[in-house]
Amino acid sequence: MKGKSEFGALVFGSAGVRQGAKTISYEALCRQIGTFFRNDTPPVSEAETIEIFTFMEAADESLRQGGKPVALADVLAKAKEEAAKLAK
Repeated sequence: MKGKSEFGALVFGSAGVRQGAKTISYEALCRQIGTFFRNDTPPVSEAETIEIFTFMEAADESLRQGGKPVALADVLAKAKEEAAKLAK
């Protein structure tokens, strides 16, 4: 592949849309992954990981409903209910 290539993020919030940090580096990500595999300490907390998965599932559910708003709290409650059923 030729030409300029970039990656990054746009952050959408109540104050507007902004460009994410431009100092993001794939090397830094790889280092974090390597550290995790060496010392078994995740770089992201369990709570933050659950928030990320909740957000992704809410986005998928919104898409399934034709773009309707979906409350994160509802998605998380449903996931906890399903997890409780599996634990029995």
